[in-house]
Amino acid sequence: MRKSLFLMPLLSLTLAGLVSCSNNEEVAGGPGSITTNGLALVDGKPASYATVALRKVDFKAEHAVEENALVVADSYADENGNFKVEIPAEGKYRLTVLHDGVAYSKELTRDEFAVVGKSTAPDTVNLSATAVMAGVVDIPEGDTSVWVGIVGTDVLVKTNVAGWFALPSLPANDSLTLYFVTENYSKNLGEQSIYVTPRESVMKDYRSEVKPPIDTLSKDTAARDTDETDTLPRIVALLKDGTPAANATVALRKAKSMSSGYVVQNSIIESDLQTDKKGRFEIKWPTSGDYRLTVIKGDYAFSKVYNAVELAELDTLRLDATASISSKVTLQSSAEYLWVGVYGLDILVKTNNVGTYVLPDVPAQDSLGIYFVTADSSNSLYAEWKAYAEPNRTESLNPVKVLQDFEDGADGWYINTDSLNKGTTITPAKLAKDGVEYDSTRKSKVFHGKYKLANDDYAWALVGTSFERYMNFAVIDSVVFYAKGNGNVKLAMENWVTPSVNIKASTSWIKLSSSWKRVVVNPADLCVGSANDENCVTSWNSMMGGVKQFHIFAQDGSEFYIDDVILYGALF
Repeated sequence: MRKSLFLMPLLSLTLAGLVSCSNNEEVAGGPGSITTNGLALVDGKPASYATVALRKVDFKAEHAVEENALVVADSYADENGNFKVEIPAEGKYRLTVLHDGVAYSKELTRDEFAVVGKSTAPDTVNLSATAVMAGVVDIPEGDTSVWVGIVGTDVLVKTNVAGWFALPSLPANDSLTLYFVTENYSKNLGEQSIYVTPRESVMKDYRSEVKPPIDTLSKDTAARDTDETDTLPRIVALLKDGTPAANATVALRKAKSMSSGYVVQNSIIESDLQTDKKGRFEIKWPTSGDYRLTVIKGDYAFSKVYNAVELAELDTLRLDATASISSKVTLQSSAEYLWVGVYGLDILVKTNNVGTYVLPDVPAQDSLGIYFVTADSSNSLYAEWKAYAEPNRTESLNPVKVLQDFEDGADGWYINTDSLNKGTTITPAKLAKDGVEYDSTRKSKVFHGKYKLANDDYAWALVGTSFERYMNFAVIDSVVFYAKGNGNVKLAMENWVTPSVNIKASTSWIKLSSSWKRVVVNPADLCVGSANDENCVTSWNSMMGGVKQFHIFAQDGSEFYIDDVILYGALF
């Protein structure tokens, strides 16, 4: 019998309603009083249009409805990060502020926060990077899943049949409480405290039954179920120590199959058949094509892609501990989330609003093809990549996007100069592909541009590209490229719409030489705005959620070379 989840003494499930953010108490604002009482900052910069929500400290979701977002907005900050929240005079509340992969969440009383109309200055909340979590809990007898939420927030997710769940966005630097509820959402199964640090990726085992390591299980189990006279030609699935994977789930899918319906699916696979008590199963193999065979037994799995000939030759499979994969994908600015699945499996999860996601309890020790599907009416394939995880671990994987290596020309890249300064010229004159040449030092193809700038401080020449859609680069890690030349270059991310509307975030000028230089640009380096003065508040933070152009400018010289432009922490 599977044990129920007793994490704390069972309590009656009291679910509080959404807290109203208005206060009926009338306050007269005197001289110097404020009309907003909060200021949201990220690294000292305004968290423009951040999501703001206030909940009672014991708030839990009223109904069993899956909610991937940490909180659903009560209100939003303005472009300068100012927001208004009225904490009731009595009681304690959790204030949560979210903005593009960073968050602030704390329990507060009215006395601990500025009051609209009375205070003379707003309280500042400093947002920090969120964490990701995968966990596993016991499933009560008779249930197939458990609901998991965070007290004082709106997030609510469901485990799979093995008890695994994922929380893609947890606020850091404050003690949080997870709560667990039965499948029919009628009985509280207890609570657990958790504290995470920024960018941490954690895996927690909340099962009440302490299971021995798989290699210490009794070998007698296999002996008891062995029938020496049984010679049926069946496939045998074994656990790591050789004991049978009795009553395990078996599924065969085409190697490139995707989920047929876009709803959250926490199970790795839906069963086609099960093994018997000796771990055996029979299946009619296909005669052609590539297929993924998956066998699941609790927290152990076997999954691999075979062609039809290889399938016909199988006899014994060995299961190993599963793993969790946390990573991210770059969203378009208009997207709230993407669907994330694995080719050949049934599991399907959602990213959060900046593309972070967790795939819990997936097969380890095999290359998994991960696919991303848009969350709009088209449900079209957005991106794909490969991932690999070791057993019994949470792998935090960072995608890498090669924006341009010039090996196949320079598709989509262009040349441009300041049209207001007629004395500015650049060669090639229009397409970057015309400047691609072989470089013996790098032993690869590179871009080579020659330029002459007019005698004007605002004259410019560039090479770069424009994205098809506005991109949310809020959680990219860095940009790396190689450069050499006899002047300076700078990297700029831009949202150029018309000559009168041009938002820019760029680096300062970077001095080049005749030797290749590896240039590393972190988001914190993109401090120069459109006015060409260092102002991080109005540069990167104001446009990171809507990047349209990627440009490399040249200055104070006559030629420059660029190669291998790479985005770390990006996938699109």
